[in-house]
Amino acid sequence: MSKTKHKKRHPQGKRGYTTAPVAESEFATDGTRKRMNPTARNLLLVALICLAISEILLRMGLLSGAVSLIISIAALVALVVAMYLQFRKPGGGSQGRPRL
Repeated sequence: MSKTKHKKRHPQGKRGYTTAPVAESEFATDGTRKRMNPTARNLLLVALICLAISEILLRMGLLSGAVSLIISIAALVALVVAMYLQFRKPGGGSQGRPRL
């Protein structure tokens, strides 16, 4: 049996074992990952589902044209609100580049 009780540790600072820094991509210049706003994502999903369901029900004849139009307009308003929530500046101003 071995006389040592502890495992040997690998040298981390010697002989070139240091890792190179990860290069930042051109889209993440500040080093933070840009993610989609969860509220905007949920609004987009709900609007897409509403548009799809209203179109299916309209083609099957279970929904009148006027009701389908109202649902479609409400879904389009939700899409515009989702785009506003996604691309607005967090500081309150709306001038400058949109966030991605």
